Amino acid sequence: MTCLSIILVNYNGSDFLHDCLNTVEIFFDQYQYEVIIVDNFSEDDSIRVIQDNFPLFKLICSPTNLGFGKANNLAVQYSRGKHLLFLNTDTILTENTPKILSDYLKRNKDTAIIGSRVAFKDNSYQLSAGNLPSLAVELLDKIRYSLDNNCHSLFSKFYDRQYSKVQEVGWVTGACLMMRRDVFEQIGGFDENFFMYFEDKDICKRVKKLGYKVIYHPKTTIIHLLGGSSHGIKKSVNKYYRDSQLYYYQKHLGKFQTNILKLYLRISGKV
Repeated sequence: MTCLSIILVNYNGSDFLHDCLNTVEIFFDQYQYEVIIVDNFSEDDSIRVIQDNFPLFKLICSPTNLGFGKANNLAVQYSRGKHLLFLNTDTILTENTPKILSDYLKRNKDTAIIGSRVAFKDNSYQLSAGNLPSLAVELLDKIRYSLDNNCHSLFSKFYDRQYSKVQEVGWVTGACLMMRRDVFEQIGGFDENFFMYFEDKDICKRVKKLGYKVIYHPKTTIIHLLGGSSHGIKKSVNKYYRDSQLYYYQKHLGKFQTNILKLYLRISGKV
């Protein structure tokens, strides 16, 4: 069996797709890795970019936009890897991060999911791991993101120090999430009720319920061009986010927290 399957879901990503796949190809070893790309019915020239420049990568063309989780589940059906790396198409590899993460999983059988450090183009820290959602956690996260957005040069350094060690966390971002195949199959993959957003936190929560660890590994870094994965659907992003957030609360956090969230969203005019 192939050691590692690198899986990417693309939708209208031709502006950044070539750069991403080019860096994946630099570290590509067809005897150890496979690369599978699901195109979610793109309307740009993404398919041509892949077919003309990356013939060794497996391309699956969906006749509809399946969303993030469902498209990844489809790719896994065509994959052979013992480890599955779900990687956004708006990312750039700067080193052999897939191998580093895979080697960690080989050595640590109690870990089911692992994610790398994620950075902006200037290599400054990008928030990409944390505690699983709840009303209190999301309030604190809102403050964290606000501080980072308003004074990034200061707070990115603070968060970099806070997350400077390999450590267990509640979740890691789906922009770069590696998982054991056997555990992925055991829990039934991504919950397809999430079109996009919160599916990474949901799968981390389900893995932790089985007693496995979710690990943040800051000793290797990828670049994430934030927002590229939602390119072309910006008008729908807020609705997808809120629908997924509400579904996550209903699934994992019970009626009380769900009703408080609904009340907040109505009062604030977010729904």
